[in-house]
Amino acid sequence: MKRIVVALLALIIGATWCWKVVEAKEKVYRIGAIFAVTGPAAWLGDPEKKAVELLEERINKKGGINGTELEVVVMDTHGDPQTAVLKARELVTKKGVMALVGPSRTPTSAAIMKALQLERKTARFKVPLVSCAAGRILTKPVKPWVFTTPQTNALAAEKIIEYLSGKRIKRVGVLYVSNGFGEDGYKNLKTLASKHGVEIVGAETYGGKDRDMTAQLTKLAAQRPGAIINWSVGPTSVIVTKNFKQLGLDRKGILLIMTHGQGNIKYVELCGDAAEGVILPAGKILVAQELPNTDPQKRVLMEFKEMYEKTYKEPVSTFAGHAYDALMLVVEALEKGKVKPGDGAALREALETKTAGFVGIDGVFHYSPEDHNGLSVEDLVMLKIEKGTFRLTK
Repeated sequence: MKRIVVALLALIIGATWCWKVVEAKEKVYRIGAIFAVTGPAAWLGDPEKKAVELLEERINKKGGINGTELEVVVMDTHGDPQTAVLKARELVTKKGVMALVGPSRTPTSAAIMKALQLERKTARFKVPLVSCAAGRILTKPVKPWVFTTPQTNALAAEKIIEYLSGKRIKRVGVLYVSNGFGEDGYKNLKTLASKHGVEIVGAETYGGKDRDMTAQLTKLAAQRPGAIINWSVGPTSVIVTKNFKQLGLDRKGILLIMTHGQGNIKYVELCGDAAEGVILPAGKILVAQELPNTDPQKRVLMEFKEMYEKTYKEPVSTFAGHAYDALMLVVEALEKGKVKPGDGAALREALETKTAGFVGIDGVFHYSPEDHNGLSVEDLVMLKIEKGTFRLTK
């Protein structure tokens, strides 16, 4: 009998201890961060990972969020949609995160969105996704549980077409990678070009693992365009840039225009001299020091740039900014919405209704029930690569 009593007491004490452990864990704001830390898209995911880890440390040193500790659980997608889904499920079902920030790319973000049914109001998992990908398909039409931080493909396309129109370049060729990101970019270019009197004289595609695009570039150059726009991100954009230079198309007076997906000094370093003269739209972080003091973003940009570069001894990139905004928008919503740990549904609502006017790295955000990107074309600037660095261009 005595043994039975002791055993029961042990069970009660053990159960009480376990309950206290669970209760303690529930008092932490646990956020999942899922990026392409390794693999072909690592130049996106590596700085994103570094940004959220830096912010996690900084926030907790200042006392957390509403006095509660922030815990960020980082996982690597390797840039692969299937891996991204597996990692997202693990974060949601096993790690108990209340939100996901990332992934780095449109295909991986779309895969998670579909797998977790985040495009449905009645999604099984009440976990908002704040993606670092730019594909407009993630937010147009609005997906109830999906938000994004980069300027969308639509905004980047609009900025490019406005630039071309201002330069009186009326004939352009388009080259794009045959995935969700590239196809979305081309679709937006087609829609906007005719409205600004710009004619797309040819369009060519290539695969994400292709290693030579000279044939496509040659076909486009034969149409005598004033510019060729390439819509991709990662290693293929480097190959296109080098092929363009090798063919001497710059000497024929053709401009090479890249997307906002090349907003990383690593792109310039990998291209070498071939990057000279490339034009691209991008967020302001790459030229923060050139902005006037009246710019509402300058203080935030310079503070993050200095903090990141001092910590990691490398230039800050656009992609680090995407992750900064993703996590800080979640923090803003948690604070202003007074959201309790673990309440993903309340966090989703707060992201829609409590974050308008947030000054971030990618721009000044205005999330709403009708807009889950919240940025405008004014949040982009046009840059030119000169002597191995990014400079503002008119």
